[in-house]
Amino acid sequence: MKSFTRYISGTVAAVVAIVCLSAAARSQQKVLQLSQAASVTQTVGLTDITVSYHRPGVKGREIWGKLEAYDKVWRAGANEATTVSFSDDVIIAGQELKAGTYSFFVTPRRGDWTVIFNSQPKQWGAYNYDSTKDVLKFSVKPEVIPNEEWLSYSFSELTISSVKLVLRWEKIALPITIEVGTDAKITNANNAAVTAAWQQLNNYARYCLDSKTNWDKGMEAVERSIAINETAGNLRTKAELLAQSGKAKEAIAVAENAIKVGKSANPKFSPAALEKLIDDWKKK
Repeated sequence: MKSFTRYISGTVAAVVAIVCLSAAARSQQKVLQLSQAASVTQTVGLTDITVSYHRPGVKGREIWGKLEAYDKVWRAGANEATTVSFSDDVIIAGQELKAGTYSFFVTPRRGDWTVIFNSQPKQWGAYNYDSTKDVLKFSVKPEVIPNEEWLSYSFSELTISSVKLVLRWEKIALPITIEVGTDAKITNANNAAVTAAWQQLNNYARYCLDSKTNWDKGMEAVERSIAINETAGNLRTKAELLAQSGKAKEAIAVAENAIKVGKSANPKFSPAALEKLIDDWKKK
């Protein structure tokens, strides 16, 4: 009897396990969507732009003014609202749009269409569209093109600092110019690298100064720091290294130059610490 009970319990557990596995498998199956999912990504300079959308077909239907009514906000695709993601801040229609993911809507019109970037990216269609969450809205003149059966997004006229994002469906194309400010980003990155380089070299020189070791390497590092970007800070380091090696006269001259450089860079620069060092060196 006990064996039979164990057999029944084991059988029930096995059946339950199979049912659970079958349910899990079903939950992982993709659901067929007639307007199929798509995405397209383009790197422009240092910026990544990605469009995620679903592709409805024309299927012999009259699209503009019929299937998609004029003067009504449209999801610019099918199913979920189309989204556009930017890895960096961009400029569109002369306005800054911060890095992030946005829902993308369009209002078809008989004249210029309205393009909308909305801060609520996860929503179904435009049924819950909330205009108070619009972060960018502008007008675009549509272009007439050969028939495009399945709605698509693509990138064209790519340069190192700009690109056109183009929505195409039926016989309409809607081009949107996106600027990414690559020149400014490269300049900022270069400036940051230069700043990091001279500061790191100066920090090493000060380590040599404070530890009273590797004087030659410290002097070499501070000279390289000054060559990259002469500042009151690295000039002071050089002056102190010179004083440490007994070259007080040279140290004073460099420290006096540090005061001039500091005042030139910042009218509020305080020379008190350098002046005290100069006085101390003059007494030796």
